[in-house]
Order: sequence, then structure tokens, then C-alpha cells
Amino acid sequence: MNYLFSKGAPRRFSIALVFLLIFQTFSPAASFAVDLPQKFDFRGSGYGHGVGMSQIGAFGMAREGKTATEILNHYYSGVEVAPVDDSAFLRINVADKIQSVTFTNESLSALPSVMQIFPGDLAPGVMEILTPAVTLPFGGSLTFSILGQALISSISDPATGAITSLPQGGIWTIRWSGTTAFPGENSLLKMKVGTTTKRYRYGQAQIKLIPGGLTSAAIIVTNTLRLHDEYLRGIGEVSSSWPSAALQAQVIAARTFGLAKKDILRKVCDCNLYSSIQDQNFVGWSKEIEAVYGKKWVEAVSITQPDPSTGLAILYKGKPIFAYYASSTGGVTENVQDVWGTPVPYLLSVPDPWSLDSTLNPTYSSWVRSISQESMAKAFNLPDVSRYEVTERTGGGAVKSISAFSTSGKSAQLTGEKFRSLLKLPSAWIQLSATLIKTDSVDEIAIAISKNLWTTSQTAIIANVEAEPEITISALAFANSQKAPLFVTSGRKLSEATIAEIKRRKITKVSFVGTLNALPSKSTIKKAGLIPTFISGADFESVALVLGLKMVGNPLILFKEESDWLATQSNTLISANTPIIWNSFEKESKAVSQFLVKRKNSGIYPLQVIDNPIPSKVFITRSLAAAILSGAWRSPIVVLGPEISDEQSIEIVRETLNLYPTIAAVTIIGSDIPANLYAGIS
Repeated sequence: MNYLFSKGAPRRFSIALVFLLIFQTFSPAASFAVDLPQKFDFRGSGYGHGVGMSQIGAFGMAREGKTATEILNHYYSGVEVAPVDDSAFLRINVADKIQSVTFTNESLSALPSVMQIFPGDLAPGVMEILTPAVTLPFGGSLTFSILGQALISSISDPATGAITSLPQGGIWTIRWSGTTAFPGENSLLKMKVGTTTKRYRYGQAQIKLIPGGLTSAAIIVTNTLRLHDEYLRGIGEVSSSWPSAALQAQVIAARTFGLAKKDILRKVCDCNLYSSIQDQNFVGWSKEIEAVYGKKWVEAVSITQPDPSTGLAILYKGKPIFAYYASSTGGVTENVQDVWGTPVPYLLSVPDPWSLDSTLNPTYSSWVRSISQESMAKAFNLPDVSRYEVTERTGGGAVKSISAFSTSGKSAQLTGEKFRSLLKLPSAWIQLSATLIKTDSVDEIAIAISKNLWTTSQTAIIANVEAEPEITISALAFANSQKAPLFVTSGRKLSEATIAEIKRRKITKVSFVGTLNALPSKSTIKKAGLIPTFISGADFESVALVLGLKMVGNPLILFKEESDWLATQSNTLISANTPIIWNSFEKESKAVSQFLVKRKNSGIYPLQVIDNPIPSKVFITRSLAAAILSGAWRSPIVVLGPEISDEQSIEIVRETLNLYPTIAAVTIIGSDIPANLYAGIS
């Protein structure tokens, strides 16, 4: 997700992004002769959840001559700033659930440097007495990638150009010379993922295979390094050009946040902290080598270190706090209870006038949006809106609920979050709305997913997703090519709900796709009053080929051995906008070969499919069938396995939102997912 910056301060990512809305002071009372406003003007201030330290506020206070301690004591109530042991190592997720990564070494001197690769997960900071699996000289490269469910490697020797590989293994540790556990010439580890290269100076890297279940296998890369200085030197939260006191306040807050997380190893990311602003923005070597100002950040880190094993931290009753911070506010920080529901004694509302200073915060000290009468009425589902009133605010001034009134006397209420989402006021979080499909019936799920998809189509496609998921994936591609909704049948029966939906939509043509044994009988279909056509075959491979003949484009070839995890990727597969056919790893299908020859195509594979770049939704479910069906929207799908906790699922959804800034809605499918679990996620 793209984050905008204000005077060098990133928009802080967290569970909620709250704005202070300043509404019109005059709203005409409802009457029979009222002139309807043509537009409603809204003004707001700030960006971020508003909890804890305001980064723009710290910037402003520092310019006024306040010290780092004074800044922190202002934003965190009843705390002290004192030295604590910060010698712990932190595991930072620097590449999450990727398919391929390449490592090289960069020397920081005229002498060559080397990398060592060890099997397993080595203890950080401790020199290894065992011989590494490979010592890679300067100029060599090491690539890890996923093949099926395995982690494979490719090592390029700089002298000979020979390509070799490591033994099979799911966890590897990389060390590079000039670090604590590997003395030698100072060097950097360069990590390339796709077209992006990042550089790391300190610690060591771990590469871990995450086996696929319902989803593809993936690679997680972590950088384990010392909190005291190595981690903090790479924090990229604010501009290094800021006054020293603001930089020191940011260092102390970042150190404190790391201390609060150091004993929590999250399995979902194999980390204590993500390197993104989901936790804290860790950018590695690029922070301390910033032109002109990089040394100022390094100095700020050093100043907050009384000795080699302690650093200044924010303490409440002697313990490090959860030092939340955000980019800016609406003039007052938020009481955390208003935002996240749980009271915390040191996260209370305090004045933050600096966020309203346009010289400090030019973009979000004040913003204005004009909303049309049509948009306002549509948001509240009213025939018109003559007036509105805010019915509840948080302690920090954000809207909790708002009501609107029409000339006919009708009224409707929206939460502040829903209201801002519908009217697209400036917040990534406020754009999200939630839809709950609270049923486990696949028939009803298919109807709900298709409710607002291809609404004018006179054609429908029907498949048996539970019995034939592979056919349903191919049928979805066909349905989208026909701009037609896809419904499902359960076994040999066609549900009354599905029949009613077909009649409601006045659909005249119904195509049943699948093997005949998995579809309703002709007599059953006739009793339902439908006139069908059948697209059938002996198995799912042959049915897919029949569908492919009815479509254009270079076919997407899937391997039937991977059908389980491919089912969870149906959104990406459908985004290919091409026929989907099935082949085998073990033995190439003669029918597929003939199909490709006849089409004069070579076929493409899942890794060649570009994900839909502008999805509007994210689907969350525990049902494989629901995951397949929601692929019709070509939007991200989060399939929650039984081992995924609520906290982990929130993190996964948050990662998805981070990747796709266009997402405006969350659709939760299933009766066993709490409806309010994702409320407030941004």
C-alpha cells in the first residue's frame, strides 16, 4: 500500500485511522418547503489512529526547544524515560510469503567480502564452530525459490560460473563478513525480491520454508539483529532532517515498542516485528547512509544509549510500554479505549495543536471535501437528505455515529466509519465497509457473492463446487468470459433459493457444467422450470477442455496435483481472463497437447498471471468452496485454516490491505467467523 508523507513523517499504519470531522454549523430543519442542499461540505484534520505520540507533534515540540523526554512525557501519561537493558535480539520479517529471493554480498572496503550459509536457524550473535554448508566468495549469488511444496536453491560461483545447489532443507541461515558473529571485511547483504533490492548491514538472515496447505508454499526471510543499535539504525519512520529532539523521541519510542515485542515470536511471520509500518518501518542500511542527514539519525540513536548494553525507554511502573504513535491528529490525541476498546492508563487524550499547524502539517492540518446530495442520500439509503447531525464522538473528536434526515421524515444512522467509507473522505481505513455472509450453505454463498455481479445477464452457469472444485474454477473463468453469474448445485439437487434467484433475475439461459453424475437430472431441472444446456465430460480435465474451446486467449494451465492450494488462488486465476485447463506434473495429457496445437498456443502458468491490480474487496472465509466462488470478483481471498487464530487472521488481512490500496470492502463468509473481528482494521 502507498503511504503519503507529511513533512517527512509517514502516515502511521495501525488498527484504526481516525479523523476529526468538523461539520457544517448550520443544517436546515426538516419541513415540507425546505430547499435541499445541493452539497454538504466536510472539513477534517489529521491522519492516523491518533493514539500515543503524534510524530508531527514531536516535530513541532522539538522546534520549540522541548527535549525528547519532555515530548514523550507529554504524549504518554504518567511515564518515565529511563535506561533499560536493550541488548536483546529482534527477529524482523523483511520478506514475507514470497516465491523467490536472491542474495549477494557487497563489500564496504577495497577488500573482498564473503557470505556463509548454514543449515538450520543459528543463535544470533554467537560465532558458529561448525563448518558452513557453503562459503560464497564476493561476486557470487544465492537464490532460493519455491517449486511445488519444496524450497530449492541455486548457487552461482563467481569464478567458474558453475551453478550448484544446497542440500534439501527448510531453514537456512546466512551470515556475511563484518558482523558480530562473523568477523572480517565489513560488508552488506543484498536481498533482491522481484525488482526490489534492499541492503542490510547487521545481524544475520534466516530463510524459512512455509509449507502450503490450502495455500501455496512460500518463503519468509527474517533479519535477526540487536535492538540496542543495529535495529534502531534502520528505523525509517521520520525524516532524518528533523530536529535532534524529535529524532531522539522517535528512537526512544521505537526502542520501547521493540522491547514490548521482543518476547513475542509470531508464527505467521516468523518474527517479533514486521519491517513495514504495520509494526515499525525498518529500512536497513538505507537509513543511516541517507545523503547529508543519515548521520543525524545515527547520532540520535547513539545519544539515547547511556552505555553499550542499555538504552532509554518509556516505562510505566517500571516496565516498557506499548509505545504507539501516529503521523498526526485532529488537534487532540485519542484515548486508546475509544479507538481499540481497551483502557490503557498511559494512552490517554492530550492536546496536540502542532498537528493543526499548516506549516508543520501542510497536507493534513486541514482538508476539505464536498459531498453531493445524491451521494449523501445514497450513503444513508434515503430518498434525499435535508440535514444531518453527529450523534456521538470519541474523546479525541472523531465521529462515532451520524444520523441523516429526509424531507419525508425518514431517518437513518451510520457509524462514523461507515459514513466516511461511503463518502470516500480521506482515509485508507474509512474506505472499508464490511459485509457478512452468515451461512455455510454453498448455494446461498454463491447467490450472495453473485448478488452484485453481472446483474443484467440473461445467462447463468451452474456447477457443483463441493464435488467438482476443479471444474468450478474452469467454469468461473467461462462465466466471467460470458459476463454471467455462477451458481451451484449440491449433489443432484438444485436448491429452491437458487431457482428463486434465477427467476428473480429473469435469467433465460442456464448452462450446467460438470460430469453428469454430479449434476441434477434433466427431470429435476425440468420440474424447476428451467431449459438447460449441458457442458459435460468424463472428468474435470475433459470438461475444462470443452469449456476452453468456447473461449479465446492463451490457456492457463494448472496442475491437478496442486488443485487444493490452487483453489484458494481462484481470484488470481480468474484474473488471467483466459481458459483454465488442467494437466499433470507426472504425465503430460495427450488431450491437452492436442488442444494447444489446435489453438496454436503454448499455454501460460500461474506464476505468469498478473494479479488484478485494482481489487475492490477482500474475502475472508474458512470454506474452500467459498474461496473458489469468491474468485469471480478477482479480489484477494484470505482462507483461514483451523490453526489460524483470530489475531493471526487480523494480521493476514492487514497484510492484504497493505498490498492493495484500492480495497474498499471486507466480505466475511461463514457462520463461524465473528462478525466484528475485522471492524476497524485499516
